[in-house]
Amino acid sequence: MMSTRLFRIISALIVVTVFLSACSGTTGSTTAPLRVGWSLYPGYYPMAIAVEKGFFKEHGVQVEPVFYSLYNDQTPALASGKLDGAALVLNDALLDRVAKEVKIVMITDNSDGADQVVAAPGILKTDNLYGKKVGIVKGTFGEFFVREMLNQKGIQSTSLTFVEVAPETVPDAISNTIDLGHTFEPFTSQALAKGATVIFSSAETPGLIVDVVAFRKSVVQERPKDIKAFVAAWFEAVQYWQANPAEGNAIIAKATGLKAEEVSAKGVKIFDLAANLSAFKEGSDTSSVYFTAQKVWRFLISTGYVSSPVDMNEILDASFLQ
Repeated sequence: MMSTRLFRIISALIVVTVFLSACSGTTGSTTAPLRVGWSLYPGYYPMAIAVEKGFFKEHGVQVEPVFYSLYNDQTPALASGKLDGAALVLNDALLDRVAKEVKIVMITDNSDGADQVVAAPGILKTDNLYGKKVGIVKGTFGEFFVREMLNQKGIQSTSLTFVEVAPETVPDAISNTIDLGHTFEPFTSQALAKGATVIFSSAETPGLIVDVVAFRKSVVQERPKDIKAFVAAWFEAVQYWQANPAEGNAIIAKATGLKAEEVSAKGVKIFDLAANLSAFKEGSDTSSVYFTAQKVWRFLISTGYVSSPVDMNEILDASFLQ
C-alpha cells in the first residue's frame, strides 16, 4: 500500500507539473523564460502568487518556475547553469561552486522561528544531547543553525554525531537513524505528529538564516531589465499575499500540493522592498545582510566547506532594488 507521505509527494509533483505547464506560455517575446528554482518553504511562496496573478507578465518578464521537492537539489542546478536563478539560503549562495557564478539581487525572508530542531520523544530540551545523532545536510544552513544552537547552549559539537539527513526526511528518520534533526514546516508538523518535540528554533537566532534570490552573473549582465522586472513582480506578490491572505494561501496550496490550512508564513519575516533596502546596508549585526554573510562565510571557512574568499560587494547586488 502506498504510504501517505509518498502519496502526498506524488500528488504535489503532479500539481506542480500542471502549474508549470500553465505558466510557461509565451508573451510574444523571443527571449527564453527565466528558469528560477524554488521549493517548499514559506519565504519562496510569492513565486506562486506572482505567476497565478500574472505579475511577471505585467512587468514584462517571462518566468518558468522550477519546483524542487528537495531543496538541496536546486543548488547544483544553479551552479551548473540548468537554472538562471533560484530562491535559496544565503549559506548556499556563498559556497565555492555557487558564489563565483551568481549575484544575490534580493532577500525573500529571514527565518524567525520557521526553522526548528526537532527531537525524538524523551528528548525535551538541549541539556541531554551527549552522544546523540543529529540530522543535518553538511555544509548548509542546517549545520550552521545547529552549530549556533550548540554554541548558545555551551555544548561541544564533538559530543554529538552529525548524520547526513535532508530536512524533508527528518520526520521519518527521527527515532530510526537520528535522535534529533533540523527541519522546517510542513515537515516539523509531520515530526510532531509522530511524537517529536521542538527543542530549538530560529526565533532564538534572529537574522541568522537569510533567504535570497540569486541569478547567474551571465543572466544579470545580459538581461538586467528582466531581473529588475522579476524583483518588482515578486514584491507585488508579497503585497498581494499580505493584503489577501486567504486567497494567497489558496493559490500557494494549488501550486504546491499543500492544503490551504497548511500554508502559513508563521515564523518567517517576509521581506518587502523597504526591508530589502534596509538590509542591504553595511551594519554591525544580523540586521545587515553584509554582516550575516561574513558570519556565514567564516563558518564555511572554519568547517572547510569553502576555500576561496568572497567579495561581498561583488556578490551582493542591490542595484535591482532601486
